[in-house]
Amino acid sequence: MRYQGIAHDALYDICFSGTTGFAAGIAGTIFTSDDQGENWQPQGSLGPEAILGLYCGADTVLAVGQGGAIHRKSDGEWQQVDSGSDARLLDVSANRSGLAVVVGGFGTVLRSSDGGRSWEPLSFDWETLLNDFLEPHLYDVAVSEAGVITIVGEFAMVLRSVDGGETWEMVHRGDASLFALDLDGDVGYAVGQNGVILKTGDGGQTWSRQDAGSEANLLDVLVDRDGVVHVTGIRTLLQSSDSGNTWAANQAGDISYRWYQSLGLSESGVFMVGHSGLIVRIK
Repeated sequence: MRYQGIAHDALYDICFSGTTGFAAGIAGTIFTSDDQGENWQPQGSLGPEAILGLYCGADTVLAVGQGGAIHRKSDGEWQQVDSGSDARLLDVSANRSGLAVVVGGFGTVLRSSDGGRSWEPLSFDWETLLNDFLEPHLYDVAVSEAGVITIVGEFAMVLRSVDGGETWEMVHRGDASLFALDLDGDVGYAVGQNGVILKTGDGGQTWSRQDAGSEANLLDVLVDRDGVVHVTGIRTLLQSSDSGNTWAANQAGDISYRWYQSLGLSESGVFMVGHSGLIVRIK
């Protein structure tokens, strides 16, 4: 364990850029580490809104959350950015070219072409995509260096754009919500309700179900530098060392009675954050 807050604390995301780590959560709480996650220091609050998603780039950190909150850290300073939205923003991703995408509640998608300094809403014809009037919650997004955007959300939905968000294709649909995505190159994973784990081997064009023997709600997924896949969730930590073919449940520590929301990868190991403001190293 690297940090523990009080019982009512909660951290919702963690990310690393070089040796610097960031963790964020309830009431805008921000923690930083300058030694690859070994030690953490509280940095106060970015504002009253919970921070639900983080992106760590080489020069820029983005934080998004409740009430349309977007904060940008560049040149050592945090600045609040006008998102033009009051939606619950759940995650953010960006690439080195400045393309950034935020996703959130009720079909919210925001796009930036200048590294998060300014944002525009993207609209979708959900009736055509879903054959329904629902505006689905969108939980996670990945932006590749080539400008391919992949979004996961309700109804096991995977949306994909190969042109920076100008056009979109639904490449997967089902029942359970997908809460998280890890997509790097051709291989990636998405996880969600009722133990659902999907895998792609072609950059997100097609997805297949992996059997992990779990019915837990799975909240995040991360592939480490050794190729081990880590999946965290409600009282659950699953790991696979053979590309998702087989899975093992890790019950170490407090896994069986806590929830961990997010996973992060530093040069020194794999970390997760969640209940009671906990920051834990698992590898």
